[in-house]
Amino acid sequence: MRTEQKVKNYFEESFLSDLKAGLITAVVALPLAIAFAIASGVEPVMGLYTAIIAGMLVSTFGGSRYSISGPTGAMTVIVLSTVNGYGVEGLLLAGVLAGVFQILFGIFRLGKVVKYIPLPVISGFTSGIGIIILIGQLSNVFGLVLPAREHVWETVYDVFTSIDAMNILALSMFAGTIILMLLLPKVLSNIKYLKNIPASIITLVLSVILTYHFDLKIPIVGEIPSIIPQIHMLDINIGLMYAVLPAAFTIALLGTIESLLCAVVCDAMTNTKHNSNKELIGQGIANVILPFFAGIPATAAIARSAVNIREGAKTRMSGVIHALVLLGILIFFGPIAQYIPKAYLAGILVLVSIKMVNVDEIRTTINISKMDTFVLLTTFALTVLTDLVFAIQAGMFLSIILLFIRLTNIIDVQSMEGYDPSEGINATILSDPYLKDNVAVYTINGPFFFGAMAVFENKVDEHIHMSKPHIIIRMRYVPFIDTTGIERLKSFITTRKGTGEKVYLTTVQPEVMRSINSDTVLSKLMQEKDVIVFKSTQEALGYLQEREGN
Repeated sequence: MRTEQKVKNYFEESFLSDLKAGLITAVVALPLAIAFAIASGVEPVMGLYTAIIAGMLVSTFGGSRYSISGPTGAMTVIVLSTVNGYGVEGLLLAGVLAGVFQILFGIFRLGKVVKYIPLPVISGFTSGIGIIILIGQLSNVFGLVLPAREHVWETVYDVFTSIDAMNILALSMFAGTIILMLLLPKVLSNIKYLKNIPASIITLVLSVILTYHFDLKIPIVGEIPSIIPQIHMLDINIGLMYAVLPAAFTIALLGTIESLLCAVVCDAMTNTKHNSNKELIGQGIANVILPFFAGIPATAAIARSAVNIREGAKTRMSGVIHALVLLGILIFFGPIAQYIPKAYLAGILVLVSIKMVNVDEIRTTINISKMDTFVLLTTFALTVLTDLVFAIQAGMFLSIILLFIRLTNIIDVQSMEGYDPSEGINATILSDPYLKDNVAVYTINGPFFFGAMAVFENKVDEHIHMSKPHIIIRMRYVPFIDTTGIERLKSFITTRKGTGEKVYLTTVQPEVMRSINSDTVLSKLMQEKDVIVFKSTQEALGYLQEREGN
């Protein structure tokens, strides 16, 4: 009875909202699914299969209630590269492997790790993909029939050398699509019964009618089979599997980033909270199954998910409904879809690619940090001019190097002599002649790690002249210490021991203390009282007053 009541409550409270949202989202997804498939170098119907199956599976098993999955612009570049390198069978095999990677990401709870990828890397990467998509559509913009190329400069060269064969009708269709897509939302927003109709669907209908009725001689999508997805058994080839492994990992990583970013956007729009690891498992399940139904790798799509939310979706069933509507369109309207002009799809993709270049993020990065700007521009350039795998690797490597530089610049060693002599530690030292003549207090600020060692050495030479027998090192502002830091600390203590000086550590953070205790040499030094640890600097000063001052 409880299940029956839940079903009844759903149909009474949420079904109509989900039905409306799913229907509108499917209408928006239709041209995008076909466009992204063509841009990926595969048959148009494979884009529809992907949107149907991924939309249904991810909405069922994923961790975000409102995310809509399917083929996306971010995936087209790596998909096209894989198809060019290994054929469609190689792509399908890479899709299965990518799904396995994503499932493993979710099982090992790596979902939250993605948030640590720096914004300049993501922004440069997605902007680069946007430019690649835009350049890849130049042939369709001008109505040219050109082979798919691996590199953008080859595409630009082919278009430039073939521009004499430009199809004016195709260029006009492209321009008309852009104009209508930009103007219709403003016009329709003032018409009560039309404001919810997507501009893309009106433009699509007009372009198909014009192409069919006037028999326009422009490149079109071509035949789309009006059949449900059929099981497609893969040729499991170990050699091919090994060859596509890097591409599969890139697909998994890119899909993970985009899906979790989409989930975060959905959370912000709905004041909900997604389960990142469950979302990755859901995406992985979809990508493992898709290739067996001639589907290409899928990920959550921010634009379609936003439409789903804006149209009033209340549960994850809206994503399932969106998939079922697309299946119905495929079965009943497939023959009509063959007349969709490629120039219209080029208009849709050009607008998508422009939106992928986030000008606000780029402007903010440029205004805030030259180093982050360098990372962004380098990632962008490598994405456009080389390949996605290398671009991500290089962007992350540069970010890590710059992080080390920043952390290195943070560390500082300060003498207490620079502080107010009438307050706190200085007041205690100056009030006691013994402490004043025999104790030096220094504060380490920042992480004590290998990248900061050179700075620490210089600061030691600059500040610590070791003229006093008792050296107190305050470590309250040291958040962590690595192996190199431990070794440097041991060397510092044993060197001071050899010159008859003694080191005291105060206000040590728990994590740093655990690292110190785990080192056998430091533990022995502490047992032998060659270094003594105190909870506070005042406690250490009191100890020296009592033991040494007397």
